[in-house]
Amino acid sequence: MISGEIKKVAIIGAGVSGLATAKCLQQKGVNCAIYDRNSILGGVWADGYHGFGIQIQKDLYEFPDFPLPEHVPHFTPGPQFQKYMEDYCDHFGIRQCLSLNTRVTSLARAGEGWELKIEKDGKAKAVHADMVVVATGLYSETPAMPQIEGQDQFTGDILHNSQVKDIEVLRGHRVAVVGYGKSATDIARAAVGVADKVHLVFRTAHWPVPRKLLGLLPFKWGMLTRLVASMIPPYVRPTPLARALHTVGYPLPWLFWRVVELLLRGQQKLDTKIANGKNLVPDHPVEYDAYTEVTMVPRPGFTNMIRKGEISAHRSGLQSFSINALTLQDGDTLDVDCVVFGTGWKTGFGFLPDKLREDLGEGPDGIYLYRHILHPNAPNLAFVGRASSFMSVTTFTLQARWLAEAVTGHVDLPTAHIMQTQINALRNWKQSWMPDGPSRSATLLLHMAHYHDELLCDIGADPLRKKGVLAPLKELLVPYQASDFKEVV
Repeated sequence: MISGEIKKVAIIGAGVSGLATAKCLQQKGVNCAIYDRNSILGGVWADGYHGFGIQIQKDLYEFPDFPLPEHVPHFTPGPQFQKYMEDYCDHFGIRQCLSLNTRVTSLARAGEGWELKIEKDGKAKAVHADMVVVATGLYSETPAMPQIEGQDQFTGDILHNSQVKDIEVLRGHRVAVVGYGKSATDIARAAVGVADKVHLVFRTAHWPVPRKLLGLLPFKWGMLTRLVASMIPPYVRPTPLARALHTVGYPLPWLFWRVVELLLRGQQKLDTKIANGKNLVPDHPVEYDAYTEVTMVPRPGFTNMIRKGEISAHRSGLQSFSINALTLQDGDTLDVDCVVFGTGWKTGFGFLPDKLREDLGEGPDGIYLYRHILHPNAPNLAFVGRASSFMSVTTFTLQARWLAEAVTGHVDLPTAHIMQTQINALRNWKQSWMPDGPSRSATLLLHMAHYHDELLCDIGADPLRKKGVLAPLKELLVPYQASDFKEVV
């Protein structure tokens, strides 16, 4: 909810969502202060593992009103994207709002606003804001590192992928990389030719999306259109097309995804035999698996490295460590002297008081919010960036624009009761079919078009952005990209 006059906003996080929020609010005449614990802006792009970068084409992952320079390649390297964010900050006059090397340690209600406790250069102080925007993303700064039996006996190195800043730290080692997401597969691939031996250990295989379908068509054409968005389990507020496809037309969506699986299985060579006669074929249907925590566009050559034995793949859980080995649940023992966990980050908002988290209804799958932004039990507290999509920069920018319009009274917000009813409906819908996981509350992915439509309709903008004589056909078959929303933001 939003109450009272909002003149000063404190934004926690200087990543994509924090910068976009400051830009949109400042354009409405609202004073903003951005606090970030890092020494440079960028959020997840401020620092990363060796070779980190964007896993989708750049026209899907850029600010709609500030395109990436032409010389920047598709699948933008992390450092180049961080530099691009610096340029965005300067272009829109946001830098004066920044307070880097500043950690928000706690948050408390103060009248209709909030008091934040912050620490900078070893000194603590309190600041007041009419509204707080949490723009820290889905995960905390704490690596998710599983505790394995015998770990204290292991004489080798145990690292999180974020500690592998230079792949040379793995030179000459016998390495086991644990995980099957983007960071794990990136590290395993980069370690080939550097490490003496590279193992990749994962419990569950997932459907990988190739950069180009059949080696020809960028994956966005086959995965990110409105037609495809109608083929997945219908949105909490389904369109007439989706409702029809999943009732009288149900065989069509089922058949569509089976064809997709056949194409992925062949192109990505998922029948490749790995340790103990297993393969890389996922257990779950692709339309379900796409909503797990692990969705990746692998770098070229990854599966071929497994086929050629350059990466030894093991589809198994971890059993225990010994002095110089890692034993798997399938009975195999790997002779290694370095284990890298590509297992992501823990979720959490350590600066939010327990009572507030309880009021927000935080559960094992996160915090459910109205429009993924507001909660009726937390007036003048907003979240921007808690919405996982394939076009997250665009999604966060649209959230920022929506919030700016709401703050200035240009969005008709429902009553607290209606807001809570819609939050409950969102929770029930997601929990009825999406895979369990700590960020399920924020998961949108292929449903992002429906969510974008809601935000645009709320602010009085046309959700149908395609132009020209063939616009109706384009709406159905042509994927959206960031530039389609330039006029909105």
